[in-house]
Amino acid sequence: MRNEKFLYREIYQALKNQIESGALAQGDRLPSEDDLAETYSVSKITIKRAMDMLKEERLIRRVQGKGTFVAELSAGDAPAPRASGGQKLIGLILEHVSTPFGLDMMYRISRQLDERGYKLCIRFTYGSAEKEAEEISSLLALGISGLIIMPCHDSYYSLSIMKLILESFPVVLVDKRMDGLPVNTVCTDGREAIRLLIHHLKERGCKNVAALTIEPSSATSLGDRMDGFRRGVEETGMTCAGEFILPRRTAPIQPFDSDPVRSAEPEYQTAIGEVLDRLDSLPESFVCTEFAIARSLYAAARARGLEVGRDFRACCIDEDCLAMGGFRFTHMRQDEIAIADQAVEVLLGLLDGSCTGRNDFRVPALFRMGSTT
Repeated sequence: MRNEKFLYREIYQALKNQIESGALAQGDRLPSEDDLAETYSVSKITIKRAMDMLKEERLIRRVQGKGTFVAELSAGDAPAPRASGGQKLIGLILEHVSTPFGLDMMYRISRQLDERGYKLCIRFTYGSAEKEAEEISSLLALGISGLIIMPCHDSYYSLSIMKLILESFPVVLVDKRMDGLPVNTVCTDGREAIRLLIHHLKERGCKNVAALTIEPSSATSLGDRMDGFRRGVEETGMTCAGEFILPRRTAPIQPFDSDPVRSAEPEYQTAIGEVLDRLDSLPESFVCTEFAIARSLYAAARARGLEVGRDFRACCIDEDCLAMGGFRFTHMRQDEIAIADQAVEVLLGLLDGSCTGRNDFRVPALFRMGSTT
């Protein structure tokens, strides 16, 4: 079986030779990517990589709706030299970063790509699906070769991301999945993470547990975590004290603060307070599918004279492991280094043609014991 790795360089050189020799004259229309893929018996991804290299040198130009043409150079004009070592741009779009999640992953992705000769362009959406679409367009306009993206919750099946997938643009999702679409994903095994937290609460003597989450349909990562909650309850024989669904965030993501009261999400805190007020009896424990929910639970409980860890136990996904005095919540920490390494390897595989098909990588989370259980 032929290995397409680095084959794009051969195709790039072959087309460049045709252009420089005059076999393809200025203004000539090149065959479509589908036709070139058939001619060279390679994937469209390999052809796209070769065409991107030609475009970088200004040897070709793309005209939307019409095709790709040999560039017409003005007198004295010359193709732009390629960066040393074939350096290219990779886009990284994140919903947000903080010490609880995202910061280590971002640094690791940047370092890994830098060592491979790529430069990283980072953008943030702050939880806005509209901004996510804008940033995708902005990065594509810069000529990025590939994209790593953490979709925001409300962008589930966004048209911008779906278009990238349908056009076979090299893209890898991190943190969230899009079931049913042929896209590579690297995320934490949330189902197993929550299941293990339920078993931990059982070992701590809890007989019942409630879940606090956001509408699971907004992101498959949340759906996975709720599946883990139900599985853990069934396996341990604990009583489910309720599954409380919080409304989706409408305001931008709250800036992170090491004090859980100051950094509580106002919308979540209000909704959790309403849950606590209408409960006939307080559950022995809560599992929060996100740290933003956990710190809002902390603030809502405090406002009612309740103390997490004293009046009830609670745990979550992620925490601020770099906080002064250490973290507070018992949690499953996402392995950001492993996620970053896997995402980079998959993306580079898409770029060189060695990664084909859809892969769904699940990274185990790391247990961290806090004072809340």
